[in-house]
Amino acid sequence: MIDVQDKNDLRALSDIVRDIRNHCAGADFMLVGAAARDLWLQHHHGIEPLRKTTDMDFAFAVPDWPAYITLTERLIESGCFKPDERAQHRLRNRVGTMIDILPFGGVESHEAQIVWPPPDETLMSVIGYAEANAATETVMLPGTVPLAVITIPMLALLKLFAWEDRHWAQPRKDASDLLFVLDHSFRMAGLERLHDLAPELFDLDEFDPELAGAWLIGCQARSVIDQHSQRAQAIVTRARMIVARETDPNGPLGLIGEVEARDPERARRKLGAFGNGLTGVRAL
Repeated sequence: MIDVQDKNDLRALSDIVRDIRNHCAGADFMLVGAAARDLWLQHHHGIEPLRKTTDMDFAFAVPDWPAYITLTERLIESGCFKPDERAQHRLRNRVGTMIDILPFGGVESHEAQIVWPPPDETLMSVIGYAEANAATETVMLPGTVPLAVITIPMLALLKLFAWEDRHWAQPRKDASDLLFVLDHSFRMAGLERLHDLAPELFDLDEFDPELAGAWLIGCQARSVIDQHSQRAQAIVTRARMIVARETDPNGPLGLIGEVEARDPERARRKLGAFGNGLTGVRAL
């Protein structure tokens, strides 16, 4: 468990989590998205993000759509949250913080997609959410409020999928988050774990700790998928296809070009190392 009770700037998150628990007892949810990124990078590892967010994304495991609708209705009826007219999955708390309530589990199709009920009827992919939820890490927030948070390896994987799903509608956002995580993965992954997982990587003539960090979080994401998923092959295959396309030396630099990386070749290598760790290739 990670203890960040001394971080006063996390009190707003703590209040939101407490309100959710008070009015939806027993709900199974985790923090995902940019708020999870900031919690790990900034508050746990001391790495200032390129862009900060005040929005909160929570992913809820629900058995069906009626259960999800009941969940959101309880939050609104509590008086702690009010609906956002622009999106049915979005609420705002008393001080106006935007909160996305994202369902997965019983509402998914076999392809890990959900279709929001009318009036939106929007298609959204939640591939990897169930697996990430099975391997969250507990963070103790101010006020002794525990919260399940998606891990960095699974956050990176979900950012890869999110980028492919919505980069036309929301350019730069997911690509920037993914590459920023990869840039700092060597500080977060704990390279001592390489000695257990792939000690031969240390013997490479051009061993690079940054690439090794990206490889390691890819490997850790694969371990989560293998342990907790019945669709592991589909998840890995999809990720491998995206990485292969985006690291092709003759490709269009789609993901990397979106964030205008100062060293696109270096960024390409980090993405490739992440993909190698995810697919089991023992190379940086």
